[in-house]
Amino acid sequence: MTGRGDVGGWSFEGRECTVRKHLLREEFRVTDPDGNTLLTTERKVAEGRATFPFRDSEGNAVFRVDSGQTFDIEGEYTLVKSETDEPELVLSRELDFRRHHWTIDRPDGERIAELSSRRGIAGALNTVVDVFSPFPRTFTVTAPNGEHVGTISGRLSPRTAYDVRIERPGAIPRTTLTAGAVAVAVLESV
Repeated sequence: MTGRGDVGGWSFEGRECTVRKHLLREEFRVTDPDGNTLLTTERKVAEGRATFPFRDSEGNAVFRVDSGQTFDIEGEYTLVKSETDEPELVLSRELDFRRHHWTIDRPDGERIAELSSRRGIAGALNTVVDVFSPFPRTFTVTAPNGEHVGTISGRLSPRTAYDVRIERPGAIPRTTLTAGAVAVAVLESV
C-alpha cells in the first residue's frame, strides 16, 4: 500500500484515527475507527534525547520522532523515515499564555500546516494554570493559506486520547499530514 504520499512505506487513506496513551507507561497505540491497530510507539531515552519509533501493525519500523533533548517543553522535533533515515517533517512547538501552537514543515522550510489549541472551559482559569493543565487540548489544523483541514481533539478518559481527523488535506498528501498530526498528539500526551 505504498505510493505517493506514503511515509516510510506506511500509507493512511482514512479520514480519522485515535491516539491512545497506555495507562501507566509512555506507550501509545494509533487505531482506526474500527479499533484496528495502525501504529504503535513508546518513548525511548538515550544520551539525553527522546525518540518515539513508530511501528506498523506487523511490527515493522515506519518512522520515528526525535527530540533535541529528553524533556523539551517548547522545541523542535524531527519526523524521520525509518527506511531511508532521512528527515520527512519538522514539528515545532511554541507555548504562550494564550495557546499551544505547532507548525509542521518540510526539512527545506516549506510550511505544511499549523495547529493551534482552542480555548475551552479551562480558558476561564488563570493562564498559568492553563499552560500546565493536565487536560488534553483540542487543536485546529490549518493549511498555510489558512484553510481548515482538520482537528486533533483531546479527550480525558482512563487513558488520554486524541482523535485525529484530516478532512481536506488539499495539496498535502493525507499520509504525510496524518503522520505529523499523530506525532503531535503523542508529544502532547507526554
